[in-house]
Parts: sequence; structure tokens; C-alpha cells
Amino acid sequence: MKKAPTKKSTPAHGELATATAPPRIKRILVTTDFSAESLAGLRYAAALADRLKAHLAVLNVVEPPSRFAGVDTVILARPDTKVAALARAQLATVAQHEQIGTSKITPSVRIGKPFHEIITAAYEDTADLIVIATHGRTGVEHALLGSTAERVVRHSPCPVLTVPARVPAKGKAKASPATPGVKKILVPVDFSNLSKEALPYAVLLAEKYQAELVLIHVVEEFPIDYLLGRELMGETAMPLLKQAESDLARLSTNLEAATGVKTSVLVRDGKPFQEICAAAKSAGADLIVLTTHGYTGLKHWWLGSTAERVVRHAACPVLIVREMEHEFIAVPARSKPAPRTKVK
Repeated sequence: MKKAPTKKSTPAHGELATATAPPRIKRILVTTDFSAESLAGLRYAAALADRLKAHLAVLNVVEPPSRFAGVDTVILARPDTKVAALARAQLATVAQHEQIGTSKITPSVRIGKPFHEIITAAYEDTADLIVIATHGRTGVEHALLGSTAERVVRHSPCPVLTVPARVPAKGKAKASPATPGVKKILVPVDFSNLSKEALPYAVLLAEKYQAELVLIHVVEEFPIDYLLGRELMGETAMPLLKQAESDLARLSTNLEAATGVKTSVLVRDGKPFQEICAAAKSAGADLIVLTTHGYTGLKHWWLGSTAERVVRHAACPVLIVREMEHEFIAVPARSKPAPRTKVK
């Protein structure tokens, strides 16, 4: 539901936003399609659930054959109840194989379009966090196929944590609890109230993993800047970089004093998503935590999303906290689902 706009003061760049209640992550929803890639997300979610003492719901979505599918596909198609039974058995096998048993787990199978069923399940189960593996598609392949993870990020009613399949999950459930999977958390900050909404989640995870927070601000370069020439561009950017360093240092000091979490800062100039991904790699970050406006439709097509680009290119997991003032996708979560939508 879209909230009515409220009038509130804007804190200075180096100040923290008005204190809010610590985020609550007690119900985690993780998706799997039983592929090797999706296991990275499952392992990470299981380890995180153990760390946070959260309930873990494991969801598998079975997409029905298209009405335009070939004859072979139609002949081999099974009734939804049989598909659900097979999926449930496979979920149990995967959980046993991956030694996921320390958290309370609820398996679930749905029939439908993956991203829509994931969003619906999050609404119905009042999930505090969705964990989903990404396949890391880029370029033409991404343009043609899109990404279930990005659609979930765009419409989710709660934060989404994406785990890149191309990188082993550092939070693997089998790892010793004495060895934390997260040692450095990178938090992009543009000094807006929206970007600061990621801080409570970053602090929560930093406290749970005894990790260091690395705050980063990127002074964005635009195409017109290059027309000015490198010398003039440097003269224009330098005051902005110095101001950002001062504001970020003040924010870091305030945050460390308020939470006790070790904090450091980075300031870069360039394209935000590129600099964020590069900084995560060079700093050895195990996790990126950032916010997104959650634009959809034409506005999303035109403006894009730094968060989605970071998800697409980052080599480490990314936690996206969505701006809650925006409307979410309409799903039949409040009404009783049709028998063929969710199979128990």
C-alpha cells in the first residue's frame, strides 16, 4: 500500500537519519530450482538462518508447460499433485545432502510463474527476507531472458539477498560456526535518507558476524563531464570528492559511536555500479548492502536501477533493501489461493 507523504526534516549529510527500530529477520524465504547454481543460495540462506535463529522456508516453483509447448512436452506433463510430490521429495533429498537441519525448515511447492509465486509466497508467509541465487546473465542473454532475481527485487515486499552462483557461498551451512562467513560489509551511501535505510540491516549483520562496515560514496561522472577535458573535469570533481570524504567520515564516526561496529570509508568517482562492484572486490567485501527505489514500468526502463546493476555484476552476495513508500505488485496474497496455484 502506498503511504501518504509525510513532512519530515532531512538530516545533514554526515548525520544519521532518525533512529528506527532494529530490523527484524525471523522468517527467511529461499528459492531453489534444484540446479547446481541455486544451491549457492540455499546454503547461504541456511547458514544465515542459523546465525539469526530464523525460520527457513524453502520454496520450489514448478512452471507449467506453455500452451505453445511442443507435443512431447504436453505428453510428458504430469498432474500438478504428482509434480508437487516429486518436488517435495527432491527438496527433502537436497536438504539431507546439504546437511541443512539446524534451522527450522518448511518446504513448499508452488505451480506458476517463478517470480510471481515467489512474491506471493513472501506476502502470504510474511517473510522478512528473500534469498535467491543469481545466474549472472549479462548482455544480450540478459536482455532476452531477463532475470527472475531482478523481478523479485523490483516487486518484493521485503529485502532481497542475492547470491551469485558463480562464486562459492562463503556462508555455507557446513562451515564451522567459529569461522564467520562475513568479515566485511560494503554499504553504498549517497547521503539521501533512502540510502541510509540500508544501514540498520548492515549494522545488524555486522553485529551478528562481528564484521567491519565499509561505507562508500561514489561521485558520479556523466558523459558531459568528459567534454570538459580531464583537467577541467578534475577541477570540478575535486571539491565534490573532498566534501564527500568529510561527510562520509562524519557519518562513519557517528555510526561507530552509536553502534560500536568498526567502520571505514571509501570515496570514488565514476559510474556508481561499476565503482561499487570494483570496491567490493578490491576491499575484499563479503556482502554489499544497498537500497533501491523499486521503480517499475516505464520509469524503471528509463532510469534503470543501480541496485539491479550491482546484483548483475557483483562477485559477492548483495542485500537490497527496497524503499517502502512505493506500491508493490498486486498479488492474490490476501485471498485464498486457487488449488492449482499452490499445492500442499
